[in-house]
Amino acid sequence: MIYFEYDQPKAASFFAAEEYVMQTIQPSEAALLLWRIDDTVVIGANQIAKAECDLAYAKAAGITIARRPSGGGAIFADRGTLEYTIILPYGESAPAVEQNHRLSKSEDVTAKASADPKSFVQDWLAGPVIETIARFGAKASLEGRNDILIDGKKVSGVSQYVRNGYICSHGTLLFDADMEKLTRVLTVDREKIETKAIASVRSRVTNISDHIGEKGFERFREVLIECYGAKGGLSRRKFEPGELARIDEITRGRYDTPEWNFGREPAFTFTNRKRFPGGTIEVFLDIKGGEIRDARIAGDFLALRPVAELEEALRGTPHREDAVLEALRMTDVSACLGSLGEQELLGVLF
Repeated sequence: MIYFEYDQPKAASFFAAEEYVMQTIQPSEAALLLWRIDDTVVIGANQIAKAECDLAYAKAAGITIARRPSGGGAIFADRGTLEYTIILPYGESAPAVEQNHRLSKSEDVTAKASADPKSFVQDWLAGPVIETIARFGAKASLEGRNDILIDGKKVSGVSQYVRNGYICSHGTLLFDADMEKLTRVLTVDREKIETKAIASVRSRVTNISDHIGEKGFERFREVLIECYGAKGGLSRRKFEPGELARIDEITRGRYDTPEWNFGREPAFTFTNRKRFPGGTIEVFLDIKGGEIRDARIAGDFLALRPVAELEEALRGTPHREDAVLEALRMTDVSACLGSLGEQELLGVLF
């Protein structure tokens, strides 16, 4: 495993670094990045910023809004959180994985991620995190779709996406986060709260530092690096000046722009929203003469492929169930909606 030592205060810079690693460096072994950023609400690729956080409070408190390339729900991160990225070769276009890697063939990674997503998350993402927390005397476990819990409260969540022959996974660890800001800035889906039968965001999350004896952030980070290195060895690498310049260019051109972070605001003739065990789907359709002229699909579902593929398939399709089903057969619905499929999407489209 290669640990890329990279220190930036902006989430956008790390999304650009991930893209650069997958598109240009193209490692044949796992890659790890650890990041610590200034106050930021990070929303999922398919979410609408104003629906997920209090934008007025965020502006007043100096909290940045950033959109990640992967799905899932909104999170708050600050200097008291530790974000981690794991990049692995994935699929037929992936480079061969080094033999000293635990998963010696990229096809094994593909099979594990698609056939048993939770097992893949447990092994590659949650496993080292849970082991790190255990070394500090606390017990954590992987629960639900993507959450790591201590004493029933969330300390971490993960999301993933596929690009350029790699699967990129992010996770956020609440080590010593400002819970007051987290609670104030995140606009919570009331249905999600009621489904879990709990009172508030604050009651759902906890800081790791509240459950361990040693409070040192840097020590915790080094132990986490050790635990990832135990999966087949670890080498450290820094980006060269030319690489840093390219990452900065990607940041400014994509991930640090209003177009990327806020996108186009839906204003359509048909809207609907439903929550399923695998996440929420919200659709916005512009229907004229019985035909879907435009479509926008939002939600906190955990997808591997861009939901834009589904939106494109729907455009120009008659707003009838048979026609929509036929259009959807040209796309991999589950890859775009995580564990959700055609029937769930149809239930929201009509």
